[in-house]
Amino acid sequence: MRACALCAGLSVSLPGAARAQHLLGEEPVSVEVSSAAGKPGYWDSRVLAGWDDYRFVYVALRDYERPDRDYTAAGFSASWIAAGPLSPGGLFREVFSPLGYTAGSSVFAETSRLSLNTARAKSPRKGIWISVPGDYAAVGAYTDGDDITHTAATVNFFRGKRGPLLSGLFMVSEPPSRLGSDVWFPDKPLFGGGKLYHAGLRGQIPFDSLTGGITRVGISGAFSFGQRADTAKFYHLFAAHTDKTMDIRLLQGVADEGYLTPAGRYPSYRVVRSASLKLFPRGPVIPYASAAQTVYQVYRPQTAERPERLRLSGGTEYKTKRLSIKLEGSRKTETDTAGRDSDAESMRGVFSWKSGRAKFTADCGANWENAVLTSRRITLSAGASPKGWDFSARLKGEWKPDLVLSGKLSAALDNPGLRFGFSAELAKPLAPRHSSLRTINESPWDYLVVSVFIRSRMDF
Repeated sequence: MRACALCAGLSVSLPGAARAQHLLGEEPVSVEVSSAAGKPGYWDSRVLAGWDDYRFVYVALRDYERPDRDYTAAGFSASWIAAGPLSPGGLFREVFSPLGYTAGSSVFAETSRLSLNTARAKSPRKGIWISVPGDYAAVGAYTDGDDITHTAATVNFFRGKRGPLLSGLFMVSEPPSRLGSDVWFPDKPLFGGGKLYHAGLRGQIPFDSLTGGITRVGISGAFSFGQRADTAKFYHLFAAHTDKTMDIRLLQGVADEGYLTPAGRYPSYRVVRSASLKLFPRGPVIPYASAAQTVYQVYRPQTAERPERLRLSGGTEYKTKRLSIKLEGSRKTETDTAGRDSDAESMRGVFSWKSGRAKFTADCGANWENAVLTSRRITLSAGASPKGWDFSARLKGEWKPDLVLSGKLSAALDNPGLRFGFSAELAKPLAPRHSSLRTINESPWDYLVVSVFIRSRMDF
């Protein structure tokens, strides 16, 4: 079968023994093994083991039709070390994407560190990270997806409800020269090569005891400088307050034209302003609104206008134990380098209901560009989980402007010790036209993916 997939998983846990070991001061060992085989020539697997603060992961991805996509990685982590595939957090993310976040982003509350990536997917970063327990200080190095090596050190002090109150980062990178680009008239300057240095800092002050909620204000940013690069900077000013009546977040960011990321690339944005507000975030009815303005960098002196984008959005959500209704809309206005404006609007409604082991959701929306309707969509999904079983179905129809369909059906025997079932999914949208129907009739496996999966759990 051209598009048949087989998935298998094995999880070993110690629930009974775990309680006994926990009482004796010992921690149980857990092991999970999962694998999947897809269309001809594709296979992936993962082994994930954990004990106390120790974790081990092994990931193997094979595509025999495209050997260049093969990937193998093994990693290990403890309270003081992470080695193998790594994920960045905090200032690591900011220096690579200055002004790339809105007021509600979690990046401003993250600890600045590298941690073990346990996902069953290809990780672009591999390296080693050694830290003092608690991440108060750490040092390490890694290679990214562009084969650029980065060496870094971080500090994180004074833990708060919204992350460390003081974080610092120093990084040394050596991205290649981009002067050999085939582009004759690039939109941005090209990095000339050599070592790049980044020094970043984030500080925030909590005011929880004064306001009765969770309040913080802070600043974060970084300087870039190097052998062939002038000193330049970016910074973020952010504030947030959350209590029973409101959740408000504010952000302003500014980046110099000469700032360089550790990958040797210039930023796309010059100024970002963002604000979001939720009323009664813990109540059944939650009105919310947000606004974000982005001013783009312009490196060509002959540009008449500095392009910018303004996005306004808002809506209301109603939530109970069984019912959830959400209505929201947004409007985006963009100005290009010639001073011309373009508008885009969207509307969306979501209805969700669940009772016992059954659930139904309807999600519909529409998009307009310059007051012209461009697309409509509706997604219906339902699921039921009677004792020992699990069923689900999803159907999506989208008009662009012609109707295209996609969907998925799955059914499984679901017991504590065994999960076994199958699913059928449209691999690519199907348009109900004669040409498409003839194509699927002649070669159905170009559109349909059938999967069979099994997972076994054993307790000792």
